Amino acid sequence: MYNKMMPTIQYVVQPNDSLYMIAKAYNTTVEDIKRLNNLVSNTIYPNQILYIPTSSYNKKMYITKDGDSLNDILKKFNINVEDFTEYNDIGKLKLEENQLISTEKKDDNKKVYIVNEYDKIEDILAKYHLSPLEFLKLNEDKILIVGSRIIVM
Repeated sequence: MYNKMMPTIQYVVQPNDSLYMIAKAYNTTVEDIKRLNNLVSNTIYPNQILYIPTSSYNKKMYITKDGDSLNDILKKFNINVEDFTEYNDIGKLKLEENQLISTEKKDDNKKVYIVNEYDKIEDILAKYHLSPLEFLKLNEDKILIVGSRIIVM
């Protein structure tokens, strides 16, 4: 449940965002976001400003600030360009204020799969011989949407 004393950030909704995706990225719930923003449905729109509770923020995600540079971010999170491009779409990266980026480091012992629009979770599990529980353990902080990079081994 949302605590009114809990710190929040302002998030600018991007095209293709969903409340679920935003909640997952900030380690909160759709209901908390809806409650905080007085939303009566799950419908959100690009450029809409949402307040997001941040008490248990996912440390592997970062919201860019005005003036951030790629070099600054790489240094701040001690990641290299290869890791950064593994988990972020460089083609869409503008480093504008309030852009959500991943600061996750690549684990060379794991195989990454990029989700496409025709994928079904059942097919991915069968292809890589994973149980649902194994898949969840490998991807507990991932959002399963087209373009997501998920761990499959």
